[in-house]
Amino acid sequence: IRIFDAELHLMNKIWDEGSIKAIDLANWATEKLGWKKCSTYSMLRKLLEKQAVKRDEPGFVLTPLVTREDIAIDETNMLIEKMFKGNRKLFLLTFMSGNDLDAAELEALKKLIDKSEE
Repeated sequence: IRIFDAELHLMNKIWDEGSIKAIDLANWATEKLGWKKCSTYSMLRKLLEKQAVKRDEPGFVLTPLVTREDIAIDETNMLIEKMFKGNRKLFLLTFMSGNDLDAAELEALKKLIDKSEE
């Protein structure tokens, strides 16, 4: 599922809440993002069509059908394809050269590498 930046604002709020009424989400988007309610509902329709969220009644309650992690993995894979022609090694080397990681982050990366070797 491809989630665009504007849709991601709504998805982040839905993920944070777990589930939320569409009217509450529209009010939040108006207050925090300056969006009109019709714009929010248009984006919600797209998210429903993509099956990123489901709608329950009564009250048009939205619940995520995809996780934040699923979308992050998909977005990362698209970035690797787009910027690094699918070369994960080049992606990791570029990522590592541009970031100062703390000890905990380095340890987590080492564990991932060890796990992938198994």
